[in-house]
Amino acid sequence: MSWLSIVSVILALALGALFLPDSRPIVEQDRAITAAERAWARHWVAANRPRGRQPGELMTIGLSEREATLLANELLGRFGQGRAAVRLDAGRATIDASLALPWNPRGSFVNLELGLVANGSLPKIETARLGGVPLPGTLVQALAERALAAVVNSQLLQQVDLEDDRMRIVYEWRPHLLERIGSGFVADADLPNLLRYQNDLTKMLADRTRRGPVQLADLLAHLLSRAGAQPADADPIAENRAIFMVLAAYVNGRTIRDPADATASPKASRPHPVLLRGRQDLSQHFMTSAALAIQGDDTLSGMVGWYKEMSDANGGSGFSFADMAANRAGIRLARLATGNREDARRLQRIARQGLAEDDFMPAIDGLPEGIDQQTFAANFSGTSQADYQRIIAHIDRRIDARRLFREL
Repeated sequence: MSWLSIVSVILALALGALFLPDSRPIVEQDRAITAAERAWARHWVAANRPRGRQPGELMTIGLSEREATLLANELLGRFGQGRAAVRLDAGRATIDASLALPWNPRGSFVNLELGLVANGSLPKIETARLGGVPLPGTLVQALAERALAAVVNSQLLQQVDLEDDRMRIVYEWRPHLLERIGSGFVADADLPNLLRYQNDLTKMLADRTRRGPVQLADLLAHLLSRAGAQPADADPIAENRAIFMVLAAYVNGRTIRDPADATASPKASRPHPVLLRGRQDLSQHFMTSAALAIQGDDTLSGMVGWYKEMSDANGGSGFSFADMAANRAGIRLARLATGNREDARRLQRIARQGLAEDDFMPAIDGLPEGIDQQTFAANFSGTSQADYQRIIAHIDRRIDARRLFREL
């Protein structure tokens, strides 16, 4: 379930992109990095992949300040345009990162600063800043602390020592490491419901044709019907929230695992492609945005979808208003499913009669897609921003016309 970790990072970037962009990076390009150092970083990443490791095996990583900086830059370079600097002191570590916003030709940056301080065997977040603006106790701090807590809850990280010019990390190798870390984001109280609905989903799909596609509407209908059959004292909001989280994991090819379960889980079967309007990417956009809305705020979920689309416009598949429609429809359904107990139960009752994608997902006919960065900047920014808002308003009207949103 590493998608949860990725989504949290993207969320922070989206906030920075919309509210706190800097015109200059806090981490300047390190022109002193040599070709030999870059080769060392690539070799280190390749050599330390945990192939052949046994479950429960303790692994130790020791890095100097320079080595940690080189590896951070290598990893950032693989995922986008960014650079980082790591500073180590006795009992403290500071991590600075600057990531270029891909759609802004004038050059804007998301600057992230994290301060870690020793706290027993594992460090804690002391400070978190985004875009150079201090945000103690607010969203960036909370996200950073939550990410670290997820790693701690996964019971993988055993010891982190911060010394002058050196850090030492001891962790326990377990299968599905990233999924266990991602599962650490799940509240303990929610985990039993998530595991139960995941089991229901597995049973439902057990007899399906191998690797044949399934419809998102069918999965929603089945699990929401199961929720409606729970005892009367069950919280319908909590049940629906668990369903959306399980489906968000499934459409992204992930499995939710109990972080406290130290046993080696059997290899999960390859998930079926889940389709929405005949497309797998739309089901991923829909459910990921819905899950984010349930976890926090629907406005932030919209920002994540927007950031993803802007990134696609820069050399990816291109900006897609169809994807934006799926993002916004997912947020609306999540809000409906978990907004209040009455609507949550009514949705469960409606699902027992069956759901069609027309009930909650608008048509995507005529929505522009595959828009590259240059075209987007020319047609939908500056004085043309009204055209962007006009299309978004058109999408929202399509969503408003869906049966579930009319009736509930």
